[in-house]
Parts: sequence; C-alpha cells; structure tokens
Amino acid sequence: MVVFDEFRGEYICTETGEVIEDRLVDLGKEWRSFVPSSNKERGEVPNTLKVHDMGLHTEIDGSSWIGRRLAELNNMSRVVSSDDRKLSRALKLSNEVINKLSTPGSTRLKEEVGLILRKLVKSGILGRKRLGAFVAASIICAAENLNIPINTKDVVNYCGVTLGDLWDALMKIRRDLGIAKSRSYDPRTLVLTYAQKAGLPSQVATLAMKIVEAGRTSGSLLSKGPQGVAVASLYVASILLDIRKTQSAISRDTEISEVTIRNRYKDVVEGVLIEVDL
Repeated sequence: MVVFDEFRGEYICTETGEVIEDRLVDLGKEWRSFVPSSNKERGEVPNTLKVHDMGLHTEIDGSSWIGRRLAELNNMSRVVSSDDRKLSRALKLSNEVINKLSTPGSTRLKEEVGLILRKLVKSGILGRKRLGAFVAASIICAAENLNIPINTKDVVNYCGVTLGDLWDALMKIRRDLGIAKSRSYDPRTLVLTYAQKAGLPSQVATLAMKIVEAGRTSGSLLSKGPQGVAVASLYVASILLDIRKTQSAISRDTEISEVTIRNRYKDVVEGVLIEVDL
C-alpha cells in the first residue's frame, strides 16, 4: 500500500518503507492553524461581496512613506472601470451606514446589500446621481430579505436622502430587479431590541413575547404592524408586572409614535383578552 506523507512530500510504501517518490508539491488546499490540527482554517482570505473586488486584493503596510505610496497606487489599480468606481463608492457608503445602525446580523446584511448593488451596477440602474437613495433602498430590501429589523429613518438620515427619493429607488429595484417585498418582521424579533431601548427589564420582554405569541395564535394581531405590536406588548407587560413606564417615555425611547402605541395597545388588550388595572 502506498501512502502520501504531506509533511515530507513523499510517496512511501507501507510494506517495505521504500520512498517511491519525494520532493512532491502538495497541490491541495493551503491551511493555517495556531491551534491543534483538528481545527483547521483556510490560509487564504475568503471571498466577500462587501468589497468591489470580492476581497481579491493585496493589503500593503502603510506605516512608512513608501508603504503609503504603494498602498495608494495599489488602491488606484484596483478600481479600473467606471462600474468599479460606482460599485466601490456604493459599497463604501453601505458599509458605513450598516456599521452606524449597530444591528444584529450586520455581516450577513452587508453581504446581501453587496449582492443587490452588484445587480444594480450590472443592469445599469446605479448611476452617480441618487447613489445614496439606491444604497438606502438596497439596505432596506436586504434587511427585509433577511428578516433583520432596522430603523428606516436612521437609514434615510445616514444616507442623506429624502423619503421620496427612497421610495422611487425602492420601486425601481423591486420592478427592474424583481426583488419582491418579503414578509414583514416577526414582532417577537423586535421585542428584545425595543426593550433594551426603553430600558425595560428582561421579565417584561419575556412576558411581552408571550403576549405577542398569544395574539398571533388567536389571529388578532397578524394584520397589525410588527413594530407597533412589539412596543404595545411591552407597554402592556410593564403594566401587568407593575413596572410602570408612560407611553410618551416608551415612544421617545423606541421612536414609535404615541398614536401607534395607543392603537396597538387597544388591539393587544382586546385581542388577547387581557384585563389591565389602570
């Protein structure tokens, strides 16, 4: 039986110990590991959609003057065509905005946004004008596809666009790229986020999730907006646990209007059959 010794680069006969061939180059995967060999890691940088060149570039140390100059020339050589320049600017803005959002699953969100922006560039939709609007629309579409909760107002503010421009970009993306709006967020995924913003303890969030689940089971809350349902359930849960917080305070912390909280509060109380002692 002949085996290959990857450390020595030799083919060895296990019966006689004879080295059949030596000094062989291993053409397999390159691995690196600083821990036991059972936990192997690939030596190369994985491809990513967050960067316009898919991460296939060389990082040059810019600590010295020569290094900074070489890094500058290297960056210039990475962006060749006009499409590369547009995609590079769009990805840079989208990554900055997503970092400011501090949302869970930001890595997956960046990858999904990168995919949408590449489709926009390839189809010729993404131009120099209204770049921020298409970036904002791509972030919102990607968040809907991945069911990641984000604040649309924050995205609009960080991209520096108007709601009208955002709406036009969204309609163009969904019409020309065929990206249909996905199902709305599950209110249960928003409860913890809003509870942290409002400074409510974990027991309030736990009870609020049970209230949301009861409303979904009965069907009374299925047609209601998920943000309003999540905040109203937190408000009801805080009352039931005698951890009182006013609607105006919760509205200010969660950026959900008092009118929405009041309307959804009625739906929660009536739909889940909760008796609240005010």
